[in-house]
Amino acid sequence: MSYEFASDAIDLISVAMLVLAIVVVGTRSIGLALLLLAGQSLLLAIAGMHAGVATESWHLIAGATLTFVVKAVAAPLLLWLVVQRLPASHDVPASLGQGWSILVAILAALVVSRSLTAEPFTTAIGAERVLATAVTVVLIGIQMMVTHRQALMQVIGFLLIENGMAFAALTAFYGMPFVIELGIFLDLLLAVIVVFAYGQRMHLTFGSLDTHHLRSLRG
Repeated sequence: MSYEFASDAIDLISVAMLVLAIVVVGTRSIGLALLLLAGQSLLLAIAGMHAGVATESWHLIAGATLTFVVKAVAAPLLLWLVVQRLPASHDVPASLGQGWSILVAILAALVVSRSLTAEPFTTAIGAERVLATAVTVVLIGIQMMVTHRQALMQVIGFLLIENGMAFAALTAFYGMPFVIELGIFLDLLLAVIVVFAYGQRMHLTFGSLDTHHLRSLRG
């Protein structure tokens, strides 16, 4: 695979990842948000695979494979099982309305893109949009965690942050030592398993997954 083809493919994938992140932050449906998150994680794995094949790096190919298994399949599936175990979705509206959430996300994308235009970042294979997309996805994930009180939506925001960081690591800086990447994936999977284990318990105790109720546990 040539560098030019990999660069064009990664740039196109970065645009699709950004669009999915903006749609995620604007949705109020947990099921749809999980589906979009799985789609974005799949795109992340494909981008990492392109970078790995173009640079002939088995390390990146292994990282992209782990990304697919953990982020595109295991994590969304476990969170979906949490949703299915609940009697009802019990969505908690975000502090920002749907329109405002999308507007803030779009403004963040424009500001980051504008800020990085003066000194464009390019990788060894090109892919000029990688850094701007990665930073914007991280900011959108933070926005979700701050504006949502629904526990599962906050977890999705956390996974968006991780996707943004992984996108930069896989396609811009060509990964980290494999042992560190494996540890990150295991920690991420453990966090999702904890949510899976305690999601239903939280609903049985408080009647919803609104994290506001957790304040009553303080001494």
